[in-house]
Amino acid sequence: MEICVQELTKIIKKQQILSNVNLSFSGIYGLLGPNGAGKTTLMKILASLTEFNEGSVYIDEELISTVTYVKRTNHIGYLPQDFMIYPELKMYEVLEHIAVLQGSKSTMSYDIQIKEVAEEVNLSDHLDKKMRELSGGMRRRVGIAQLLLRKPSILIFDEPTAGLDIEERIRFRNLLKQIGKHHTVIISSHIVEDIEFLCTKIGVIKSGEVLFEGTPEELKHKAAHCTYEINIPLEELDKVIASKEVVQINEEPSHIVVRVLSDEPIGQPVSPRLMDGYMALLKEAAHG
Repeated sequence: MEICVQELTKIIKKQQILSNVNLSFSGIYGLLGPNGAGKTTLMKILASLTEFNEGSVYIDEELISTVTYVKRTNHIGYLPQDFMIYPELKMYEVLEHIAVLQGSKSTMSYDIQIKEVAEEVNLSDHLDKKMRELSGGMRRRVGIAQLLLRKPSILIFDEPTAGLDIEERIRFRNLLKQIGKHHTVIISSHIVEDIEFLCTKIGVIKSGEVLFEGTPEELKHKAAHCTYEINIPLEELDKVIASKEVVQINEEPSHIVVRVLSDEPIGQPVSPRLMDGYMALLKEAAHG
């Protein structure tokens, strides 16, 4: 399924949060932008959780939302940054409660559905644990499980790996990649590595405006002729940071490898990565 927004504008207390946003979400889609760019607001609009001032939202060309009209749809599931409900209940009890609220047909089907979604998010061995006993990454997987009970076609995740340790982050990325084989997945994040690993299409917004929409390769190309690596001794690092557009720093036994964006040749030219293209895009936008 594809979800599209056209000319979307959101104003809060006379401040324009989103301005004439036009985006088309399909496949595994990554929405990138700095903190405060308007990503969470846009995700809530897509999920029909907040109103907007101008524009339209479509699913497969069917109008589902305007300023004055919202069509409630089971096609969309939304997971906020942290999912924690009923901390004293076991995971199974939480999912059973949600299944009942969502109106499953029989008691027998609750058990089958719960075990199916627990298997899908790799939590079958934790069904008897209380929610408060689960790690942050596990709680977010429970959040996905409760969405899957409703069998939505489109899943929206707001900053899904923020605050997770590296092991949990990798596990969560792999899960989202698997889910993306059967659903449209929209991921809002400021963590470029998540988007690079997962997404087939990317949108970038800053200060509520769309800067880019396209493939990861197209975003990388923004830095095709300005990405370099330089090798320097550790004592020169502060000087380089002060004078260059530094993207990444790697420490080697005998020196520091600094990845920079530069309009002038410096060091060794290298193939751009997604972070390079993203930083080049933000730099281009800042200079108007």
